[in-house]
Parts: sequence; C-alpha cells; structure tokens
Amino acid sequence: MKLWMKYLLAAAIGAIIAFVLPANDAGISSHLAFLSTLSIRIGRYVLLPLVLFSVPVAVYELNEDKQFWKIFAGTCAILLASVMIFALVGVMTASLSHPARIPLLPDASSSTAAPSIRGLLLDLFPSSFFGALTEGDYLLPVYFMAILLGITFSFDKNATKPAITIFDSFSRIFYQLNSFFVEFLGILMIFVTAASIFSFRETIHTDVYTPLLIVVGVELVVMTLVVIPVILYFTCGRKNPYRYIYALLGPALIALVSGDVYFAFGALMRHAKESLYIKRRSNSAVLPLAIVFGRAGTVLVTATAFIVVLSSYSSIGISPGSLLWILGISPLVGLLLGAAPGQGVIAALMVVCSLYGKGFENGFLIIAPVAAPLASAGAFLDTLWAGCVSLMVSKHHSHMQEKEIRFYI
Repeated sequence: MKLWMKYLLAAAIGAIIAFVLPANDAGISSHLAFLSTLSIRIGRYVLLPLVLFSVPVAVYELNEDKQFWKIFAGTCAILLASVMIFALVGVMTASLSHPARIPLLPDASSSTAAPSIRGLLLDLFPSSFFGALTEGDYLLPVYFMAILLGITFSFDKNATKPAITIFDSFSRIFYQLNSFFVEFLGILMIFVTAASIFSFRETIHTDVYTPLLIVVGVELVVMTLVVIPVILYFTCGRKNPYRYIYALLGPALIALVSGDVYFAFGALMRHAKESLYIKRRSNSAVLPLAIVFGRAGTVLVTATAFIVVLSSYSSIGISPGSLLWILGISPLVGLLLGAAPGQGVIAALMVVCSLYGKGFENGFLIIAPVAAPLASAGAFLDTLWAGCVSLMVSKHHSHMQEKEIRFYI
C-alpha cells in the first residue's frame, strides 16, 4: 500500500472516532489532546538530528561542486517571490469574494503567543548551541549552525575528513531511523486527526465562519490543482506537473490533519528522495530552508483572514493603502512563521494585527475559533510548496532523476 493511502485511511479512522465519541466531554477532549501532542512529538523526534547531520554534508558536497551559494541564493529568491505571490492571491481572493463579516466576540481568547523579531534573533543565537537541540519548535538555529559546519568542512580537508565521515554516517543512520518513523506515522495520524476534529466539532456548526472556510477551501483547491501545477509545468521541463503533486501528496496530507509542518517534515524528506529521487545534497540543503522561510501557504491564508478581520471591524471597506500594506508586510510574516510550526495562521495574524495597530491589535481573536482548520490549510500548502521548491531547484541543477509513478512510495 502506498504511504499516502495509509495516511488517508488513518485520517478517515480518526475522523470516524471523533464523530462517534460524545461531544462536550472534557475528559475525552483532554485524553485526545494528550495523545495528539504525544503523537506529534514522536513524529518530530528525529527531525533535529536529521537536519544537524545531513545539512553539513550537503553543504560540503555542494561547496565542492561550486554550487552551494547559487542554490542558496536561488532558493531564497524563490521563497521570497512565492510568499509575495501567495499573499497577492490571498488578498485578491478575499477582496473579490467579500466573505461575510464575522461578529465581534468579546469573550474569544487564544493561548498562542505571537513570535517577535527580537525574540527570534535571541533564539537564533542561544546561550549555548546545544540549547537549540533541546527544543524542536524553532529549526533555524540548528539549520544555521549546520550550514556553518558544512562551509567550515572545506577549509582543511585533511583535518575535517574524519568529521565529514562521521557526519555522513550519522546522516544516513538518522535517515533510516526517520524512514522507520515515517512508516508508522499513519498510526499517529489517527490520534492527531481525532483530536483535531473532536475539538472543532462545535465550530463546524457555527455558520458565521462558513463563508471564510469556503473561501480558504477554494484557495487550497485552486492553488493545488491550478496555480502550483502551472508553475511546475513551466519550471520543470513542461512535463506533467500532477505527477509531482501526487509524489508529495503523503506529507501534504500529514500537514493537513495536524496543521504542523514539522510533523510532516520527515515524510517530506523521504518522499522527496524516494519518489522524486532528489539527491541528498540538494534536498537536505533546500527543504529545511523552505520549511523555515517558505510558509507561503500560511501567508496566503493569513492575508485572506486579515481582510476578513478588517472587514468585520469596519463597514466602510478596505482602502488600497491597506491592501498594499498587507502585501508589503507578508514577507516579514513569512520569516517569523519559522518559530511557529504548529500555530500557523493565528500566530501570523497576531503579528499582522500588532503591526497594523489602529485598534486592531486584538482583531485576531475573532478568528481564534477556526484557527485550527485555517492552520491546517496553510500547513498543507506550506508542505506541498516546500517539496515543489526542492524539486525546482534540484531540477535546475540536475540533482534529480525522473522515476515512473509506479515506483513512488
């Protein structure tokens, strides 16, 4: 059975469990939340060591081929452009569709803490590098150190050869360990799906959010089946783009049910290597960068949701200046989202509302009841797009081989 079939079956089982269990039961909700948190932690378990040992080897090999800085700069350019394009799509969709205003909810609340620029800079350089390994919520410090190690490996090959051999060995070991975890992600997805749907059951019947959810759903479908395939068609040799979407369907499904891009990262690494057949040197260097800085899908959903927030607070419409401000601030929000792998839209909205000011600092609260499905939609596109970015970069630098669809995992 293909992995995506296992994941889809697990999600269906989890959904059935969520609807069979009695609603409004605090005990059941608490147990499901615990199992979901435990499952996500297990799914993330080998993420940091996999990045720590794989990225330096990839950077070293790319440096030896004189390709690292070209790939790094090209990836950053693609990620920045994609964040702006996805934000434009979100703004245009919300502006043209005019989702219904959401009544202000003074009793709404959110437990999410907004990431701050100062805090992220401090986290980038913790008091000890080993401190970055104790937390799995911010991948950038580990990725940054891994790049420095990879660059340093080239300074004296006689001195660094033993270290390169050790890192290469551990990279392969943790990849195999990650492959083992990926095989059993379907079991973990049952609990994650059940917890997500069970906590959302009451909101499903809240009609005020239906227009927004429909708009976001349409965006997700259009981006997945139209916009991204068109981009892949013109950047990957004018070949059938849907084969690539199919290859990345498994990790995208994981992100959809969990709303957590790190939970899907291990599966994304494996699918990129064993379905798209992207070489390790390119895949290991690009994918972590895309997951940290390439949250274009979440930016799209955030832009749409913020338009709804502004419309809900004001009946005079949204000025062109506000629309341009949203487009300008989106890249910054995309950078900050690297510290919120499982929070997504609500964390981004907190930042946007805070920066916008003008009495909208708490505007994100009216979106809080549907933060989970919005985060899931954003994470789905984030994961799918990260795999596409790795594909495009690898294709351009001849770091991948085409495989027949029947060989996809």
